[in-house]
Amino acid sequence: MSRNVSALVLAFSLLSGCSTIRVHSDPDITPGPYVGTKQAVRMTKHYWYDFDYYGQVAMAALDIPLSLVADTLLLPYDAYQSRN
Repeated sequence: MSRNVSALVLAFSLLSGCSTIRVHSDPDITPGPYVGTKQAVRMTKHYWYDFDYYGQVAMAALDIPLSLVADTLLLPYDAYQSRN
C-alpha cells in the first residue's frame, strides 16, 4: 500500500510544477521573478471558480509550492533576463 502511495505522490510531483516550465518556454510571456508561481496562483483561482473535473483544484494548488521552488532556482536567470 505504501509503495502505491509513494508512486502516486511521485507521479503528481512530476506532473506538477509545469507552470514554471510553461511560462519559461512561452516566448509571448515576459520573464520575471516568480512569474511561474504567479501563473499557478492565477490558474488555481480560475479552477476554484470554474472547475471541470474532481481534483482539478487540488492539482493546481499542488503546483504552487513546486513552482515556487522551481522559480527560486531560476531566480538568477530571470533577474538576468529582466535586466536585458
